[in-house]
Amino acid sequence: MSRARSGATSALRLLAADLRARRAAAGVTIATAAEKLDVHPTTIRRLEAAKHTFKPATVAHLLRIYGVPEEEVDQVLARLSAANTPGWWHDYRDLLTEEQADRLDFESSASLIRAYAPGLVPDLLQTADYARALLRTQHPREEQRCLDRRVRLAEARKRAAFDRERPLRYWCLIEHAALHRVVGDREVMRGQLDHLNAIAGDLSSLIKIQIMPLTTPPHPMLASGAVEIVRFDHRYLADRLVVRGLHQAAATITDDIDAVRAFNRAMDTACLAAPRPTAPIPTPLTPGGER
Repeated sequence: MSRARSGATSALRLLAADLRARRAAAGVTIATAAEKLDVHPTTIRRLEAAKHTFKPATVAHLLRIYGVPEEEVDQVLARLSAANTPGWWHDYRDLLTEEQADRLDFESSASLIRAYAPGLVPDLLQTADYARALLRTQHPREEQRCLDRRVRLAEARKRAAFDRERPLRYWCLIEHAALHRVVGDREVMRGQLDHLNAIAGDLSSLIKIQIMPLTTPPHPMLASGAVEIVRFDHRYLADRLVVRGLHQAAATITDDIDAVRAFNRAMDTACLAAPRPTAPIPTPLTPGGER
């Protein structure tokens, strides 16, 4: 099954990392593995980077080259079958770039996401009405049918993140200015604020919200746009840094350890300057936020 159907999933990345670790443990070089498999070394490199189609026969052959017992070969092939299943977002792939599909996969398999939202309520905390009003602004020429699908995709994202066996832990720092910006109308903003307050008031929630007051002195995250730091429970999956842009082509996703650490430090500093997550959501002073 081609990965192009919905992009590389975390399950495939884990499988690729597992193959790389097994090769290293067996003392087999990429050149030797490629020679025994009768392929170019680039094929092995791409396979171990989850950038090549995983064929069961190829994976089984590699595992036997690495001296893996047959019962383990069967277990890995069973994982491959599950990993090759298209992501839940497959039905919306016509609306997504490759980078967006990667982000959805990360959300669906992450254990923790730390987010910074300077100008808008972040995607995973938006009500359907807020999302619809925002999408209408972002895609002014689209037909209503397509906009409705984008709203359904937004709702599906939240279910995939929070309504699973091990729900996502989500910690978000929102600039108070984002709540002053009216998206839609007064009713939309009132519903959005009620939603945020309901989350903040639920002490058992795995979603934590901090609002940065307008009176707070400048902090390190102000030099950035919207950011997400994505963490996984798997040792083979490195943390990812997602920096949003005006256009998807301008967004970046990296696992560079120095970049991830720099943003984690900046987030730590900013979060310490903000009121605790248990503080009530402050009411905006804009007409759109009046109660």
